[in-house]
Amino acid sequence: MSYLLSVTNSTRQEQSWSNRVLAAFLESFAQQHPGVGLRERSTLNIPHLDLPAQRAGRIPVDAMTPDEAEAFASAAELTAEVEQASAVVIATPMYNWGPPSSLKAWLDHLVNVQTFYQPTGALAGLPVTCIVASGGLYSEGANVEHDHLRPLLGEIFSRIGVTDVAFVNCDPTGPLDRGVLSPSDPTSGFTRALAQVSAAAARRR
Repeated sequence: MSYLLSVTNSTRQEQSWSNRVLAAFLESFAQQHPGVGLRERSTLNIPHLDLPAQRAGRIPVDAMTPDEAEAFASAAELTAEVEQASAVVIATPMYNWGPPSSLKAWLDHLVNVQTFYQPTGALAGLPVTCIVASGGLYSEGANVEHDHLRPLLGEIFSRIGVTDVAFVNCDPTGPLDRGVLSPSDPTSGFTRALAQVSAAAARRR
């Protein structure tokens, strides 16, 4: 069965702006692709790469020893989950101008012998949507040069064979958290993000 892979990492739960936009994305995707299921993946419990996992990730799968295969098990599971998806959506906040460490751990597991060092091409045609929320405005204007999250996501996915990466920008969320601006205000980052959802959710392979 084909599925949409939904990847989350926010610790704010129901207060998360990226997750709120994600909810709208999932609804739109289900309406536009009624035959596609949903698989959810939180990155919060994904371990960071240790040395055995790093080394195993560069060894051809059929040449791995049992110990190397065990060290590669997490990366193999996460990679297969992405490879078999019809589309991927990532909902993430920006932390200190970059990705949360749990999202980086997930990405580090994806860059491995199957996708990068000896790529199989299994990610060709896969659309990836990145919903990014940040307290300040970083998707445009003077702060763009300080945004290290979107460039990193674009770089990593392009390196592992994904050519269709779209960003849904939910920023700035600071005025929303402070109650200075209503989420329903047409100028709010949340309302502007919702306007981007339908076109992003239309993509699948």
